[in-house]
Amino acid sequence: MEGSSLFLITLLGLSGLVSSADNQTTICKPAPLWTIGSEVPMLLSYGQVTVVALLQASCGFCLVQAANMGPLRDKLTNQGLTNISYIIVNDQSSLSRLLHPKLAAQAPARVPVYEQLPNQEDVWEILDGSKDDFLIYDRCGRLTFHIRLPYSYLHFPFVEAAINTTYYEDYCQNCSFYANVTWNAKQNEVSPKNLTEEKTETLGKDKLTSKEDDKSGDRHSKGPGTGGGHRPHHPTNQEEDIDNKAHRPIKSKGKAGERSNHPTHNHGP
Repeated sequence: MEGSSLFLITLLGLSGLVSSADNQTTICKPAPLWTIGSEVPMLLSYGQVTVVALLQASCGFCLVQAANMGPLRDKLTNQGLTNISYIIVNDQSSLSRLLHPKLAAQAPARVPVYEQLPNQEDVWEILDGSKDDFLIYDRCGRLTFHIRLPYSYLHFPFVEAAINTTYYEDYCQNCSFYANVTWNAKQNEVSPKNLTEEKTETLGKDKLTSKEDDKSGDRHSKGPGTGGGHRPHHPTNQEEDIDNKAHRPIKSKGKAGERSNHPTHNHGP
């Protein structure tokens, strides 16, 4: 997890898509206060990872981005990333406000799409954002990633990777909400491997024991005189094993070369 986040940060940083320390970065700082009417959306998601998408209702591709947030959310949910809040903020222009219902219709179920009022301070400007930007906040409300075009397109893996990193890692540190999350993540990564190795080792021992039992059973089942463990071609009859060869009658050859079972008698002249 740590290696993947480092790769992501390096790539986005080199591309100029994430703020750096040289230009007074907002990374790891709390989100600036922004409101929609009397509502403060970021306060509602405190304690959760928060994904804020800046999408324009008058932009066709933004509608596609909004629709693709559904499969992304489902994929992450199936992976166990459930404590995430998704937010869409529409552009403040008059055309975008007019087409706001269209953007709301493309958004996944239970994902709020906020419509900015014409007389309020522009949320996009407060967040230093532009069309199609994705801002990822940790559980303490601090910005971890600000992903801009073209890497914010959801057919690229960067938004998903940023959410994964923010979900499992206390990237900005000292956020108490990550104490149990980090521990559970480590357990989930280690336990299946240990269980698999233990199961494989147990199965190997069982197979070895089974083979030894089979060999032992074969040795006990083979009688003496079987020629090194091979079965005789003609099994001996139990009655013949009991008879003593010394008491068997001796057969003598007749004229025709046949044996006779009866003793010969001498007759007088």
